[in-house]
Amino acid sequence: MASDLTLGSIDQEDRDTFAPLFLCGEKDTPDSLVRKMMVNRNDVVRENKMGMQGIHFSFTLLNGDIKQLREENPHYVSLHEVPVASRLGLSEVIMPGDVRNDLYITLVSGEFSRGPKTSDRNVEVTVRVYTDKGQLIPGVISQGVGKECLNEYRSVTYHHEAKPKWMETFKVALPIEEFKRAHIKFTMKHRSTNDSKTKHEKPFAMAYMQLMQSNGTTLQNTDHDLIVYKIDSKKWSEDDFGYLKLRWRAVPGEELDKTAQHGLSPSSKDSFTINTVFCSTKLTQNAELQGLLEWGWSGSTDTEALHIKLEGLRGVSSKELVIFLQDTLDVLLEILMNNSTDDESDNKVFEALVYVISVVTDMSKHEAFQPVLDSYIQQNFHATLAYNKLIHVLRFYVEQGNVPERQSTLKKAMKCLQYIFKFIIRSRQLFVELYERGQEEFEKILKQLLESMAQMMLDTSDSTLTVQAQCLRYITTTIPDVITTFDPVTLSEILIKMLNNLPKHRIAKQKLMTVGEIIHSQLFKIPECRELLLPAFIDHLRKLLVSSEEVTEIVLRKERTQNKLSKLLGTQFKEDNAGAGPEDKKNVDKKMEELELCVNILGDILDVLFSSTIGPTHKDVSLLSKEILRDILNIVYKMTREDPLLCQFVSVLISLLRLMTDKHFVSFLNGFTSLLLLNDFLFELLMVIKNLVTNNVFPADWAEMILLQNSVIVKVLRQCARIISEKMRDPFDEVVWNSFFHCAIAFITQPSLQLENFSPSKKMKILSRYRDMRRETANEIKSLWFSLVGQHKIRFVPSMVGPFLKMTMLPEVELRRATIPIFFDMMQCEFYSPKCRGQSQLSEAARKDRKEQKIKGRFDEFENEILEKLDHLIEGGQGDEHFRDIFQNIMSSLCEDHKTMREPGMKLVRTVSRLMERLFQYRTILNTPDNSAESRMSCTVNLLDFYSEINRKELYLRYVYKLAELHLMCDNFTEAAYTLKLHAELLKWSQDPIYHAITSPRHPSLGRHEDLKEALYHDIISYFDQGKMWEAALNLCKELVVHYEEKTLDYIKLAELLNQMASFYNKIMNPQNLRQNIRPEPEYFRVAYYGRGFPGFLQNKVFVYRGHGYERLSDFTTRIMDQFPNAEMMKKLTPPSNEVKDSPQQFIQINKVHCQMMETRFSSPNVAEQIQRYYRANRVKTFTYSRPFHRGQKDPTNEFATLCVEKTVLHTSYELPGILRCYPVVSQESVELSPLENAIETMTGANKDVYDLTRSFINNPSQPLDPLTRKLSGMVDAAVMGGVANYEKAFLCDEYEDNHPEDAPLLHRLKELISEQIPLLEAALHIHANKVVKQSQIQGLHEHLIMSFNRMKTHVQDKYGTAGMPHDLQDHITRISRFQTQVSLNNEHSIRNSHHSTSSHDVSVSSEFEDQQKSKENFGPSSPSSHRSDGFRNSLSRSLHAHSELILGLSGSQLSLPRLSMNPSRSSHSSSPWQSKKSIGGFKSPTPSSGKPVKKESSFSRLLRRESFSNPNKETNTQWFMDNVSRPDSLLLNNPAPIIELSEQVTTPVGVIPFSCWRMPAGAFY
Repeated sequence: MASDLTLGSIDQEDRDTFAPLFLCGEKDTPDSLVRKMMVNRNDVVRENKMGMQGIHFSFTLLNGDIKQLREENPHYVSLHEVPVASRLGLSEVIMPGDVRNDLYITLVSGEFSRGPKTSDRNVEVTVRVYTDKGQLIPGVISQGVGKECLNEYRSVTYHHEAKPKWMETFKVALPIEEFKRAHIKFTMKHRSTNDSKTKHEKPFAMAYMQLMQSNGTTLQNTDHDLIVYKIDSKKWSEDDFGYLKLRWRAVPGEELDKTAQHGLSPSSKDSFTINTVFCSTKLTQNAELQGLLEWGWSGSTDTEALHIKLEGLRGVSSKELVIFLQDTLDVLLEILMNNSTDDESDNKVFEALVYVISVVTDMSKHEAFQPVLDSYIQQNFHATLAYNKLIHVLRFYVEQGNVPERQSTLKKAMKCLQYIFKFIIRSRQLFVELYERGQEEFEKILKQLLESMAQMMLDTSDSTLTVQAQCLRYITTTIPDVITTFDPVTLSEILIKMLNNLPKHRIAKQKLMTVGEIIHSQLFKIPECRELLLPAFIDHLRKLLVSSEEVTEIVLRKERTQNKLSKLLGTQFKEDNAGAGPEDKKNVDKKMEELELCVNILGDILDVLFSSTIGPTHKDVSLLSKEILRDILNIVYKMTREDPLLCQFVSVLISLLRLMTDKHFVSFLNGFTSLLLLNDFLFELLMVIKNLVTNNVFPADWAEMILLQNSVIVKVLRQCARIISEKMRDPFDEVVWNSFFHCAIAFITQPSLQLENFSPSKKMKILSRYRDMRRETANEIKSLWFSLVGQHKIRFVPSMVGPFLKMTMLPEVELRRATIPIFFDMMQCEFYSPKCRGQSQLSEAARKDRKEQKIKGRFDEFENEILEKLDHLIEGGQGDEHFRDIFQNIMSSLCEDHKTMREPGMKLVRTVSRLMERLFQYRTILNTPDNSAESRMSCTVNLLDFYSEINRKELYLRYVYKLAELHLMCDNFTEAAYTLKLHAELLKWSQDPIYHAITSPRHPSLGRHEDLKEALYHDIISYFDQGKMWEAALNLCKELVVHYEEKTLDYIKLAELLNQMASFYNKIMNPQNLRQNIRPEPEYFRVAYYGRGFPGFLQNKVFVYRGHGYERLSDFTTRIMDQFPNAEMMKKLTPPSNEVKDSPQQFIQINKVHCQMMETRFSSPNVAEQIQRYYRANRVKTFTYSRPFHRGQKDPTNEFATLCVEKTVLHTSYELPGILRCYPVVSQESVELSPLENAIETMTGANKDVYDLTRSFINNPSQPLDPLTRKLSGMVDAAVMGGVANYEKAFLCDEYEDNHPEDAPLLHRLKELISEQIPLLEAALHIHANKVVKQSQIQGLHEHLIMSFNRMKTHVQDKYGTAGMPHDLQDHITRISRFQTQVSLNNEHSIRNSHHSTSSHDVSVSSEFEDQQKSKENFGPSSPSSHRSDGFRNSLSRSLHAHSELILGLSGSQLSLPRLSMNPSRSSHSSSPWQSKKSIGGFKSPTPSSGKPVKKESSFSRLLRRESFSNPNKETNTQWFMDNVSRPDSLLLNNPAPIIELSEQVTTPVGVIPFSCWRMPAGAFY
């Protein structure tokens, strides 16, 4: 706890503490118990037998002086009688006047024999203090603070302890004079447990201790083993002090005299040990110091003894010396004053004095004693004549500075120069106080001393280098004292002389440090002294600045060159040259230190000049600006951001410019002798300012410093504008004017001046202190611009358009109003500038008019520049809607008032306004956190179209590549390809070089049209390939083929390109496109954005979107609504009201649309399905959708009677796909269909759907059956969709025909459509029948569909006649029938010849098949009825043949299907595919290519159909089987077909050619 109190780790609040009591053992002493506690406290506590007995107490720790504590805590009564405990040892700092003489004695231990007693004695030690005369000194023994002093001290008595250990400490406080002749006596006696016996006990032994030693010093602080003398009580008396003649302690090497004297005899068995600590400020324990002090007090004149004493002083420890500092200094100064004959003695005393001062001023050991020395000089020093001797001796040493024997003392004296001069000045002051005379003589000798120091600086030897440096270092510390009694101006002259006497490069660093100290001194604050010092300092600084800058620049340039070479030539060069310049590096480090000192000195000078207590500073500032401003500016101009001193030099530059008034600027700028020098200075100044505001050297959070810098820059720019306007117009210096404009604009646009970004309180604080510095600078720019004449203004058009535009875009209204007219003035300058080579571009009348005026007559350069800069600035965050409005208003007003420029001016204003509107929309979308890629793309295209419209190719291509990158980020490879194609279209197949506007960032190295176009084509083809748009890629490939084949004749590239084209064709016709839907048809969606809540480019506009591959309406709707979470979805397709359109909310209308194929040539049935699917969903720009509604009252029994449809046709601005995934609708037409027309439209669509679905299954048999099943169920089963019965009920009745005779053509068309639906359904059912197996769950559904279809067919044919089947479907069914017949013959043949080999079986099948083919071909076309009947069987046979890989397991070489040719005479007269007739060509089964037998597969296990060929002329009979249950013939069709046997289990042998590889005719609905 004591340590906690000492270290202050305990809180200063009241704390309650419990201190437990510990019981000492029989042999324990308090000291041993404490030591045991310190070593292992836990064991002691655990073994404590006192339990929880102890003492409760509270304490409060108060810090401070006792007087202060009493004043601050008057409620503490105990503070009024607080005992002060002195430290056991001297304080760290002993102030002059502090007197202390305390001896602390500790009874350590003893050992005493029993003597005549049978047991060990109970020893008690009594301590008394006596004089050398034997007189008791009462009241000098203290047991502790707060208790009365005692005459004697009695120790603790330990029972029967022969070796007691007391460790008891008490203090003996004696006056100094009594201390020298006093001694301490210790008597030991036995204490009995019986008090009556104790009174009669006499001491059995004694010891004593002298306080002073024979050499006059006091006892050392250590243990003392005293000699114990046994007392013969019969011969010994208390009053007998003869023992003082006996030794009190043993002397090493001497035997103890055991003779008894005065009743005392020394005991060799007994011992007694004490410890002493002496704390005295007057009596020393050092013999050398004691000898010197005694010699000084004695007044002796023995010089030899003095020299010895002075030399012995060096052996005194520094700790002892600082304790007796006052006495030592008094003695030394007294000796110095009293010595009048021996100069050598003065030198010795001076050396001793220097030694003492150096010990006291040693910062590493006795820093705290410097105030003691200062206090001594001011309060205790009284040597009035010491100054003469000190000046004389110091001058002697200075003049002997080149003597080696004197240099050691001189170096120390230079270090102590401050206190030597303090002694001199204080001595002089004391002398003046007493005698008031001798000032001139004093100044004379002091000047001589200072002059000798200045003269010492001329020495150039190495031995005096350290002395000179020490002198310069410490001479400045004497200034505060010297100027109190010496002329400051004279002192300034001598200091200047000292600096000037040193050679240029000798201790330059110390010279600068001395200059800095002088600047910080009171001397520099005196105007008369500053007038002398400042020019000298500037001269030194300029020399060092120039030399340091030159050396540093050369070496750093060399290092930069080496670094560049090492990068180019590798690390080996760096290793070879690593050690090339260590000396240069060392020199650079030295010069950098000097440069740092220079800039610090300049900063200190400016700090002093800013003070208001140093008198007038106008001349000083003028001198600084004229002499050193250019040097500072030049250094800052050449420095880089990496230079460590840049911040300091900038601060100096700003401070100096801040000090300069308008008069200073006028005087300085008019002081240039030539205009060229003035131009150079202004250029450097403006460049430095520009660099400061664009790349601030101060941290961003130094707001006050940056604002202060800006306020200074405003003042400087104002002065620059004045001098430029006055002196730079004639002759005109474009560089300086241009630099000013760029510098001022950079200043205005810096972030730290944009008040709109600050809080209101900070903004008001800045305005109240500095005003809006932007506005002031902008007015200077405006004034300077309009001070130019036109011939000079044109030099800055269009180069200054961008900077001025950046300035005017700042959100400050007055600044905008003041600077926007500059643009109109620029337009005028270019418009009225002399005509140029572009004159031929004007019209004939305009050329004639301009020829008379000899002016350009346009401002196309200004226009190009302002458009380009607007694009960059607005995208970068500059400008706002207010700027667009104010720009349009001001510029429109100015153009309207100008007759000549009205038309082109207004056109430009409108163009710029439109551009800004689009750019602001673009920026808004980009900055919106939840903006979608489609929105960004739309804005980009919006700008792209605008630049295309105004023919700005460079900006146009900039957004082309932005759009391409957006598409690539979203994996829109098709759109990215179309986007890059925009650039390719601007290029030609020629060798012409590319100008800058149409270069490509993708291929910056290509410089010719054809090279860049070729590279872009390859990029585009690659993106088309990734987007599966191979048809679009082939178009570009064909163009490249022509280029390679006819122009460049590069057959290698041509061969590679043709191979690539072949791969594209293969990818297009790959059957997987149909089977696995590798290239799905995208769906298209109409999206209408209603309301003012959307961005401007979306408001009340309708777009058609191209969906992603597998995206459906629900997914697309979710995606669009996620982009506009606040939008409301419109549930109906009814047109919105005006209120909705003008609402500030967001409303979205989304529905699916159908695209219309633009090229009908791809709709021919002969075109492959893969090709048709591509052109059905690509290269489209016309879309339709229908909105159903009921006219009149809805018929609840038949809604078709009143169901009308509003059919809308949409036309987009461009084809899809394109550079966007959506395009706006540019026009739309709506047609209202009556219920009958709607029925016709519905039937047409239904027939087309059945046809397309059937065709799809023919081309891709492996696809799922579900779509076909659902379609047939909906059309055949009247219970589901109502069939045609609803149409008959609503329209095909006598009542409707009588009431609407005008609809007769429409009714006829409806009947035709109903009739045409039957053969389509029939073909679909045949496909469905071949896909259904017996175990299938939909077998029963198929049977139900067959029954329903038979009834439907009978009904329709009876009522509306019979229609022909489409020729492509008829041909397919015929092939199926033929194949079924062949399969049946093969099965019968295999049964009869089951023992034949597989190869013979194959041959027979082939021959019979060929015979049948020939018979069919010879038979020719049949009648329509028989054609339908036979056609069904033949189609079924061919379909089964097409699926032979799934049925028979025949190899690909055994089965082939020849291409069928269309009869042109028939197909040309048919209006639809199913109305045309096509002759059926035979096909021939080729023999296997190899002789290997084909592996035989398992036979058919289940009979589905059986066909009889017994009577070919008789009508065939068909039987259907399912689960061994016979079905009637009527279940199939009206014209039953023969039955053949088919196998249930099907396997495909190795080598079978897939169906997708067979050549089959293709067809389409239209």
